[in-house]
Amino acid sequence: MRSARVFTLLLILVLGTPAQAAQATLDKVIAGFASPESVVVAGDHVYVSNVGDKLEPFAKDGDGFISRLDRQGNVRELKWKSGLNAPKGMIAHNGVLYVADIDRVLGWRMSDGKQVFELDLSATGVRFLNAFAAYGSHRLLLSATDQNKVYVIHTRHPRFEELRFDIPPQGPNGLDLSGQTLTVAEWGTDDRPNGRVRQYRLAGNQASQTQVYELNPPGLLDGVVNLGGQRYVLSNWVRFEPAGVLHWLDTRTGRQVLIQAPVIAGPADLALDGHVLWVPAMLEGKVYRLKLHSR
Repeated sequence: MRSARVFTLLLILVLGTPAQAAQATLDKVIAGFASPESVVVAGDHVYVSNVGDKLEPFAKDGDGFISRLDRQGNVRELKWKSGLNAPKGMIAHNGVLYVADIDRVLGWRMSDGKQVFELDLSATGVRFLNAFAAYGSHRLLLSATDQNKVYVIHTRHPRFEELRFDIPPQGPNGLDLSGQTLTVAEWGTDDRPNGRVRQYRLAGNQASQTQVYELNPPGLLDGVVNLGGQRYVLSNWVRFEPAGVLHWLDTRTGRQVLIQAPVIAGPADLALDGHVLWVPAMLEGKVYRLKLHSR
């Protein structure tokens, strides 16, 4: 109780009002995954992408798979889809689960599991397609972390084009698109983690930078989820060690705080389901189910 009071007091000192911050309490830890990278909640199911037993994000080794759970975190099918290489980011859009798998995008209809989409981006030289955001009815945004690029994926007639930035992000990882505001969580590079969040104004396929936020501690940012009211939760590996943290960021004011939560090794592309935060821990082979509490 004493530590909780101290934490709340710190939030008041930093933010001016405790109503603007959040903390996350542990609800469940689900084990048995293989380098889980992304979580998507859709309907009655939760999907988890698994890079494979070895954390080899560039390896075309066929050992990647997608798991399907129920909303309570019970594993229903560990390998709902198998034979992938190193699946990372996912998004549920128009009844289809889209998955980024190194240099291609695959899609399965969630109602019956039938594959209905495939798009090859290997001609671009990309090796690290990563996170998605919905961009209208039949388009997706997809980050290419290794290229400092974001691609526009057309889902009705499979094709892609490049989003044009006035100031490109450095190692774009997590994406969120709200209205015309694109929020990008930067990975930076493995030897130069930067902990930056960039926001852009989109107009067609042109992105113009509007704000940059420096998170503390800096690190390798991964996932981002939108809490509404221009507030976000972001995951940060910090380094390749058991030291991951979660950030709360209010982009209206630039105020930020570390969320009181369990230490997670390799927190990746998280998902928000109401007040439940799903966080894949890539270095642990686990997924954390946290309850997010507004303060």
